[in-house]
Amino acid sequence: MSGNELRLTEVPTVNVGMLIRRSPEVVFEVLVDPVITSRIWFTNGSGRLAPGAVVTWEWEMYGASARVAVEQFEENRRVAFRWDGGDGPSTLVEFRLQPFQGDTTYVRVTESGFRGDADELLRAIANSTQGFSFFLSALKALLEHDVILSLVADHQPAGLDL
Repeated sequence: MSGNELRLTEVPTVNVGMLIRRSPEVVFEVLVDPVITSRIWFTNGSGRLAPGAVVTWEWEMYGASARVAVEQFEENRRVAFRWDGGDGPSTLVEFRLQPFQGDTTYVRVTESGFRGDADELLRAIANSTQGFSFFLSALKALLEHDVILSLVADHQPAGLDL
């Protein structure tokens, strides 16, 4: 194989996690309530995540939006949804909340179903891994320290030549 050739034997998935020092009930509420989530991730959400819900999330700073269709919903434990970010085919995102020592929760985010050539897959996986890492970090800061980190908005500020 030459230095310019890349072959994948399986389609990669996003898999990130973070311990949050709050109960699963508190963490879950942030995930499903767009009024709270919009403080740290997207700027607008058209409604709460619930069984069978279809909502729209907007990132006004990037002129982007996603249609989010909830496929699985277990109160305080899990929410899975299919979303289309506009740049490619829809993928499946799952948030799993695992109770841990004391009143803490381990949040695991996975995303699967990516399609495209190797370059497209790697770009999508890297972007999504970065985005969910930012989100989990901001979630931790909000719930543990009542601090709003503008990680998503500050990642690519408008007017900066990147």
